Amino acid sequence: MVTLATLALAFLSVTAAAGHAQLPPPQMIPLTRNEIARLLTGPGHPSRTRWYDSRRRHQHRAHATTGARPSKAHERRRLRHGRHARAMAPANPAAGDYDAYAGQYAANVAWREQGGVDGDPFGLLPPLLELLGDVAGRTALDAGCGEGYLARALAARAAQVTGIDLSPRLIELARARDPRGGIDYRVADLSQPVPGTAGRFDAVASYLVLNDITDYRGFAATLAAALKPRGRLALALNNPYGAIIDRHVTDYFDSGAASPYRGLWEAGIKTWYYHRTLEDYFDAFMVAGLQLTKLADIPALADTHRPDACLPHGARFPRFMLLAFIKP
Repeated sequence: MVTLATLALAFLSVTAAAGHAQLPPPQMIPLTRNEIARLLTGPGHPSRTRWYDSRRRHQHRAHATTGARPSKAHERRRLRHGRHARAMAPANPAAGDYDAYAGQYAANVAWREQGGVDGDPFGLLPPLLELLGDVAGRTALDAGCGEGYLARALAARAAQVTGIDLSPRLIELARARDPRGGIDYRVADLSQPVPGTAGRFDAVASYLVLNDITDYRGFAATLAAALKPRGRLALALNNPYGAIIDRHVTDYFDSGAASPYRGLWEAGIKTWYYHRTLEDYFDAFMVAGLQLTKLADIPALADTHRPDACLPHGARFPRFMLLAFIKP
């Protein structure tokens, strides 16, 4: 059972590039701890909570019926979010941010598989797989599979794996790493209902993808619908509170829009991180009909933060978290 005390300790980790791609075959380049830390990039720009969405709709209705002008503060918020919406538009919106940089991103994260499951530099894969339980002979979905990092780990545990991602180029890379075709890879937008997935899976997992999703509520609804009754969902994500700790946002509650993954931008990979509150994520998955079973802090790289982080020297603060749910 998750207690309030457990949730109070969920002051968790800062952004990492989503678990996407590798080149087939990848060039394995050993990285130092500092180089890994530089790849962990931070969040950013905020959007709206459900309360703000509701209030904004009410304001628009009032303006339409009374002719009243929006406040100056409201106009500043509207214009600010409009600028970010234009800035965040990828070259091919239907394929997502990563498609244009699939090869570069694959090379950038090829080191992730060097040490196998137990050598995951972010310390996420072993506990994520543990939360799913024994998947041998069971149907499993890698949601936002990228080039198939998590999908291959699930297949190695004898699961019947489907991997779905928005990016055609990343799916192409994934299929190239699976020449026997043992994994069913598909291109689809998981923020919308995906034909043939409802009630199909015993387990659904997602590795550092949630912060890449623009419509996280739609994503939560699709994943919940894909599960069988008593099916398990496990998600690895960046700690929402880490956005404050590493000074990426100044208002934790200004939730929902995006800022660059800075380390990836420095490498020429212009992808975006979407910051939301932990409450936003809980609400999305619970409204979709799931029950929270676990919230876990991840100790890997907890002592690796930006030099200007809001932490005393030598302090440790988790960069990542895991969330687990079950479908009643």
